[in-house]
Amino acid sequence: MKLLEGGRTGQIWRNGDTVVRPAGAWTPTVHRFLRHLGSRGFRGAPEPIEISGEGQDVVSYVAGRVCENLGDPSVGSERMLMSAARLLRDFHSASEGFLESDGEAQTWMLPPREPREIICHGDFAPYNVPAADNEAIGIIDFDTAHPAPRLWDLAYAVYRWAPLSDPVHPGVAFGLDEQLRRAEIFCTAYGATAEERRDLPEMICRRLQALVDFMLASAAAGDETFAEDVDAGDARLYLNDISYIGKHRDRLLGALC
Repeated sequence: MKLLEGGRTGQIWRNGDTVVRPAGAWTPTVHRFLRHLGSRGFRGAPEPIEISGEGQDVVSYVAGRVCENLGDPSVGSERMLMSAARLLRDFHSASEGFLESDGEAQTWMLPPREPREIICHGDFAPYNVPAADNEAIGIIDFDTAHPAPRLWDLAYAVYRWAPLSDPVHPGVAFGLDEQLRRAEIFCTAYGATAEERRDLPEMICRRLQALVDFMLASAAAGDETFAEDVDAGDARLYLNDISYIGKHRDRLLGALC
């Protein structure tokens, strides 16, 4: 087996055409959801294979290059940006109907958000979107999937893909002007409505605050992964970005609307 890089270092492995990773209480629900996506013709997600007796989540391997650095010409290209937005839209369309058709008790890692329009991915960021030939071709890591409004997912995606993060942070590839341009391109390729565009800045801040609250609560409850993230300053970074987005809210609205 080959160790895969990314979150939960040392716990995610590729075994041939499969990926083996730790299962959680939410994994049976996620497997049913992945089957639903397949039944709706969405081919960009892993296929669920089994939850092993050793507590391992086994899914099919989604081929493609994953890279978090938007400064990489291929990952940060306009072509990749637009294809990622279209992929998110197609995923949202395929996710429709699961809440109504799934007949079993559902468990999610993240709390559902009202209105429960669709199943959101919850972490639609470059590091979870495999690409080929500068185009997004798949989505991986569905641990954070949960019921919520479409805008909840779109908000976090725009935050990550623009990215709407203060350029003073290490690794932020673009300044404000380019961030605003990329945010508008993503919304247009996704097909965001005028109402969604108007609500986007506030929703991004709500989404980031919810992430911070979840991280801090999980760390306090003894989750080592989230404790490490908090110690590394991730929660503080998100809070700084909430302030950054608030500071430039009017310019963001002007770019989007």
